[in-house]
Amino acid sequence: MIIIEWKELLITAGLDEKEANIVCMLNQGQNRKASYLAKELKLSRLDAYNTLSKLQEKGIVSATADRPMKFNSKTVHETADYLMNLKEQQISMIKKGLKDLDSKTDSSSKSFSNNNSSISPKFSVIKGRTHLYTKIDNMIQSAQERIFLSLGRFGILHLTKSSAIDSLNIAAKKGIVCEVVACLDKRTLKFYNELDDSITLRHSENLNSQLCLQDDINILQFLDVESNPVGKGRNDAALFIESKHFANSQLDLIEKLWQESINFDTAVKRFTEEFIADPLKLVIGEGSFLQQISSALNLEELPSSDTPFKIENLQEVGNTISEARGKLSDGSVSNLRLLGIDLNLMFRQIGNRIGEELSFSLNNIDSDFEFITEVMDWWEYAGLGELNYDISPDFRIFVDLEMLSDDDKFPIWELDDGILQGALSQRFTEENKSLLKRTILEEKNQIMYEILK
Repeated sequence: MIIIEWKELLITAGLDEKEANIVCMLNQGQNRKASYLAKELKLSRLDAYNTLSKLQEKGIVSATADRPMKFNSKTVHETADYLMNLKEQQISMIKKGLKDLDSKTDSSSKSFSNNNSSISPKFSVIKGRTHLYTKIDNMIQSAQERIFLSLGRFGILHLTKSSAIDSLNIAAKKGIVCEVVACLDKRTLKFYNELDDSITLRHSENLNSQLCLQDDINILQFLDVESNPVGKGRNDAALFIESKHFANSQLDLIEKLWQESINFDTAVKRFTEEFIADPLKLVIGEGSFLQQISSALNLEELPSSDTPFKIENLQEVGNTISEARGKLSDGSVSNLRLLGIDLNLMFRQIGNRIGEELSFSLNNIDSDFEFITEVMDWWEYAGLGELNYDISPDFRIFVDLEMLSDDDKFPIWELDDGILQGALSQRFTEENKSLLKRTILEEKNQIMYEILK
């Protein structure tokens, strides 16, 4: 028991494990040969000689002039005192050096060194989850204006297990802008309650990246994070970049991520109230809307040079534009397409969202077959049409739809089909080792969905 305590004392004082073992062994009996020490400590003879040589260089071990040499050591207490004195001397030298530097540094040079624009970029790699969140803690405490945190799916769990959570709450109360974006997960939802109410919190679906931005100057960008959220994170790694120029180059990405994320209270409804309330962003068309409305209004290119003024020409152009605007105002669906508004795409996107919400409401159903049955029943009971299916060779659903191409009618069939597509796509993904294939059977006026495993 005493030997174990001595060994720990020597390691704390600055020796490595092999060196401490040899000193303890020599304290049990002096004048030992290297071969004896190697055998007792289960080291190779070369390893024992190398360790003894290091201890000789440190002044802890001495050797006799015998052949073969025999080794002696200071006592454990002498060794600990010796190492402690060495450290005290090193600390004293460091303090003296800092004092000398301070006396030689005038106020102008200090001002220059504190000017961030004149500091060259600095980079360092930090490894280990404990060290990473200690760094985040330091960044938060150093912040003067802003802290932005991207936490991924499980970063909130690690944040609340570190002292950084307290520093973040204190900074927010002091008036520092604190923004957090994360990917909410039902398992970690309760940890967000530990954040101060003055911290702005948002949700971004499928967010995996983690970073910390301080005052638009310093960035800690995570490079590798252990997949097990409750693991020790010994191999977690991040790149710390101290560069205002680099931080500014990342601001556009950070701002875009923030703008595309959604309010926390809205996102959390899917876990607390069991429905999706996220905003639905629609795409209504593509291409140049300026060109499309110019074409719809019969606007030709402007002349390259001035032309003589003629009242007849002005009236003719005015009459033409008025007639075109009249057509656009008659409420015709086809005229909306003249402006580039793709109603088919818009109706399908709305249908997809409804289908995703339907699928989400059926998350508690484990059986895929039972899930599909529930979706089909809902689709038919809603009056959207009739579905047929077969299970050979894979599960296939046949959708009978009146796929109209009449430009003057709303493409409701896109909404109906979009609901089924959204529900199935939400459930059957590559992540779930499934593949959903959609095929239009034009000759039968049908759409076929195949669920491939």
